[in-house]
Amino acid sequence: MKKVLTLILLLAFGVGVSFAQEKGKKSREEMRKEFNEFKMKFIAQEIDLKEDQQKQFFELYGQMNEERRKIFEQTRRLERKVKKDPQATEEDYASVSRALTEAKEKDAAIEKKYDAKFSTFLSSKQLFQMKAAEEKFRQKMEEMRHKRGKRK
Repeated sequence: MKKVLTLILLLAFGVGVSFAQEKGKKSREEMRKEFNEFKMKFIAQEIDLKEDQQKQFFELYGQMNEERRKIFEQTRRLERKVKKDPQATEEDYASVSRALTEAKEKDAAIEKKYDAKFSTFLSSKQLFQMKAAEEKFRQKMEEMRHKRGKRK
């Protein structure tokens, strides 16, 4: 039953995103917010959150995602700039490479910080399941992206 519900949610989200893109009515920010809400609900379902854990989880997970997003957004900007610049120097590429490594280090520090916060109300098993659910979600999104790319 859980797998069926997960599949239905993923399909509904995929159709919703596609429809929103076709209509062009939702801003990128609105779509990002909906995506993050969907992801949090998916993870919450996967780790069997109790009702008293849900509010804390959603709030904390949202904060963590926002911190991570900011780090990688800055790095992606640098990366795109260098990729587009035909005059990019060896030093430009080295600088972006360092920034990518530093972003991963900062991301690991954020994850460690939030693991400690999550462990105040999640069991170790739930914390482990959260990490597995994040990876499962990423894989499912990648599969959907790959399938959508084949249809075009």
